[in-house]
Amino acid sequence: MKKLFLSLILLAGSLHSFAQHEVGTLTFIPKVGINLANVTGNDVYYMKDGIGDKLLKPQYRIGLMAGMEGEYQMSSALSLSAGALYSLQGNKYEDIDCQKNYSVALHYVNVPVMLNYYVVKGLALKAGLQAGYAFYKKESFDQLMGGSWSSYSTSGTIYKNFDVAVPIGISYDFDKWRVDLRYNYGLTSISKLNGMPSVSNRVFQLSVGYMLGK
Repeated sequence: MKKLFLSLILLAGSLHSFAQHEVGTLTFIPKVGINLANVTGNDVYYMKDGIGDKLLKPQYRIGLMAGMEGEYQMSSALSLSAGALYSLQGNKYEDIDCQKNYSVALHYVNVPVMLNYYVVKGLALKAGLQAGYAFYKKESFDQLMGGSWSSYSTSGTIYKNFDVAVPIGISYDFDKWRVDLRYNYGLTSISKLNGMPSVSNRVFQLSVGYMLGK
């Protein structure tokens, strides 16, 4: 038992030494990836001939993300990062008999500030706070009218410009490459409509970055 206990202590010490990076270094990480995004509470009621209605639940959509982050190594195991990321978010809806390809596209510039804890060399757990600004919003769909399909779009004015989210995630470094997986949990409602339930962003994000200066 004593040998096992001593072995665990030595293992923990070695893992901590693996986690050490040069303190005081600043690393810039351009990155690109994909989002799997949805918007909770963004239900749509569809009525046909005024008889009965159908509830359409928001579904996940795929979008692009890209940008730059900077990371400052505060200690052997802790670092602080911040960045500016373009992120295509929103949601889509299932096709129905007279409407299809319904998509909500919310184009954000997100600014995440995160604390990163290196468990072992290259492997970091992270959490923080993120502010977002939707600089372009659009709803688009195809509608069947008079026996033919026509395309329509709106400017997305029912959605607010600003959003606040909590990003949590994990990353792993391969030499100078970093694979980063995050989940962004929206804290604020992005709907301008009164009397509606909270409408907030939910985003899974997978990216690959290249570390400069490390």
